[in-house]
Amino acid sequence: MTRTRTEVVAAIHAAFPKRAWPRVLMLLDTYGASSYEPEVARVQLAILKLSEGSEAKLREYVAVAKRDYRDALFWAEHPDEAKLDTPEKRQQLRELFEKLGMEPPTNLFE
Repeated sequence: MTRTRTEVVAAIHAAFPKRAWPRVLMLLDTYGASSYEPEVARVQLAILKLSEGSEAKLREYVAVAKRDYRDALFWAEHPDEAKLDTPEKRQQLRELFEKLGMEPPTNLFE
């Protein structure tokens, strides 16, 4: 499904206070300014979701998306898969260290 600018603006209005809307839109529009930055509305919606209403996080996720937009999409659209700290992923890491004959870092599973 193709995302639209209208959805982006609505998401801004839902997540940020009215006084921040112009600033948030300006920050968000830095993604998509270059021709090699695809799926602008979809990525911007992902950034908004990840930002959780925080302008600081918004800046961080815009920077992430400008480096590799797929990260922002993956984190926003597959949050359970993106989590590093799940029992299944911990088990997979333990098994990988075991297979390699290595001792995992002590703070890895805290």
